[in-house]
Amino acid sequence: MVLRRRFLRMSLPIAGCLGSVMPLTTHSQDLLENLKILCGYPPGGGADVVSRHLAERLNGLYAKSCLVDNRPGAAGRIAVDALKSSPPNGQTMLLTPSSVVTLYPHVYQKLSYEAFKDLLPVSVASEFDHSLTIGPAVPAQVVSLADFVGWAKTNPDKADCANPGEGSLPHLLTMLFAKVAAAPIQPVPYRGGAPAMIDLLAGRVAAWMGLVGPSSLPHITEGRLRVLATSGRARSPFLQSVPTFAEQGFQDIVVIEWYGLFMPAGASAAVVERASDAVKTVTAQQEYVAALTKAGVTAVSSTPAALAQTIKSESDFWHSTVNATGFKPLE
Repeated sequence: MVLRRRFLRMSLPIAGCLGSVMPLTTHSQDLLENLKILCGYPPGGGADVVSRHLAERLNGLYAKSCLVDNRPGAAGRIAVDALKSSPPNGQTMLLTPSSVVTLYPHVYQKLSYEAFKDLLPVSVASEFDHSLTIGPAVPAQVVSLADFVGWAKTNPDKADCANPGEGSLPHLLTMLFAKVAAAPIQPVPYRGGAPAMIDLLAGRVAAWMGLVGPSSLPHITEGRLRVLATSGRARSPFLQSVPTFAEQGFQDIVVIEWYGLFMPAGASAAVVERASDAVKTVTAQQEYVAALTKAGVTAVSSTPAALAQTIKSESDFWHSTVNATGFKPLE
C-alpha cells in the first residue's frame, strides 16, 4: 500500500524573496473600517499567535482597526460556524489550521460546514512540520526511527505516542506511521499540547507527535527531549540536524500543516483578492518572518486559487489515508 502525499508548492519561503515583493500602496480612504480575524483556539496557542501577528500588521494596511476574536471549542469548528454567519464584506476572516478544511471532513461523521461551499480561500499565512519527539521513558540508545520501531515492538505496552487531540492531524500521522512501520505504536489524544508535554517530560508517555514550538524547543535544546524525525519535504529550519521521515526510509510520510485565511461564502472576487494581496505584503515583512520563526512556523503566502487547489489535493490524500489507517470517524 502506498500512502503518498503530493504537495502543491503554494509559495516560496518568504524570507528568501523579500526583495521581489512590492508592498501594497494604500490610502486611509481605501481602508476598511474594521477587520476581525476569527481564531478557533484559545490565546497563547499557535493559531492565536499567528492571528495576532497578522492583525497587528494588517492594521493600517487593510483596515483601520484589526483585532483577533478567539472562539475556542469543538477543535476549531465553532469559529468556522461564526465565519459562516458573518457578512461577506471583507471585514471578517477566519484563520485556521489546514486540518479543519482538509482532514475534518474525513474524521467527523457530521460537520456543520462544507469546506468547498461555505469557506472562500484567501491565502496561507504560515506552514509548519510535525515531529516525532521522545522523552525519558525511552532509553537513551534510541536515536533513530528504526531504533524507536524496534523498541516499540519489544515494548508494546510502553509504546504510546501523545498528540494534541483526537482526530487531529498528528493523531492521524501517528496512526499512519504505526501502520507503515508495522509497529504497535498507540496514539494517545490529549486536550492540547501543554498537558501532553508535561507527561512526556515526566516519562508518563513515551513520545509526542506534533509541532516543534516554544513549549518543546527549550527542552530539546537542553537534552531532556529528543526529536527523531520531522514530517516535511526537507529538514526543518529549526532542527537542521534532525532527518525527515523520508530520509529514514519512510518516503510516504511527508505531511506539512499550514494556517490559512478564509472569508465567508458570498464575498466578491475583488474583496478576496484585495485581502490576499494584503496578506502577501505582510508575510514578506522581515518582522513577521522573525516573529513566526520564534513560534516554530515559517511565513508563506499563496493566491486564493493556489490555496483552493491545495485544499482539494490534501482532502483527497486524507480521504484515502484515513480509510487506510482504520480510524473510526468521530460523532
